[in-house]
Amino acid sequence: MSDDQVEESKAAKRTATEVPSTRNSRKRIKTRALLLKAAYEVMSTRGVDEATIQEITERADVGFGTFYNYFSSKDDLAGYVLDCVINDLGRRNDLATAHLRLSDPARVMPVSIRLTLRDAIADPMWKWWVLRPDLLADRMREGFKIFATRDIRDAIKVGVYLLNEQDIDTAWGIAVWMMVGALRDIVIGHYSQEHEQKVVEMIMRVMGVSATSAREVATGQLPVYPAPNIDFDFQLVASQQE
Repeated sequence: MSDDQVEESKAAKRTATEVPSTRNSRKRIKTRALLLKAAYEVMSTRGVDEATIQEITERADVGFGTFYNYFSSKDDLAGYVLDCVINDLGRRNDLATAHLRLSDPARVMPVSIRLTLRDAIADPMWKWWVLRPDLLADRMREGFKIFATRDIRDAIKVGVYLLNEQDIDTAWGIAVWMMVGALRDIVIGHYSQEHEQKVVEMIMRVMGVSATSAREVATGQLPVYPAPNIDFDFQLVASQQE
């Protein structure tokens, strides 16, 4: 056998072993997305507590036992659904506030927070998540971080948010816990939905915005919110979790 034939033979063997691996990877990604989509459809309709793994796998057209190749439990699955929902909210906020990004960057964050809170309050899934504040805060902190820290920096640049660069992560962490607390209080009926305006006003004060300006940006008219378009292939990357 010539050297060229040897190399062709090796290439054929590599292809034979690599193709199934690639195909299997694509199949795993597709199956995971189907389970997440099915879980979202069930949980957003009936809530997390009422959803069952059996119902989710049947809707996804996936074997019941296959579920455990991807998620350890229904609670585990609900956490990953939350990641996808948060990513979708972040992208929808970007679309809704695109007109503000150049003209009035200081309004981008308060508008985004208000839109997020209002959307969450209307969704039965969030009732389960707000009763697990550690899970919710961790997921929101990391999932929204790329959007929020950018918006904070933009507002610092125009002199509206009076923060030092090194304090951005701390301010964002405080804002997350204020959002989680507000969501819980509203969802369990401790406060009305209008409470979100007061919470946004307080978050703006954390960012160094004056009392008058904070109240004004927290109560202004909201833009139209784009419809959900959730990417169930989404996974929170390691770089965002560090």
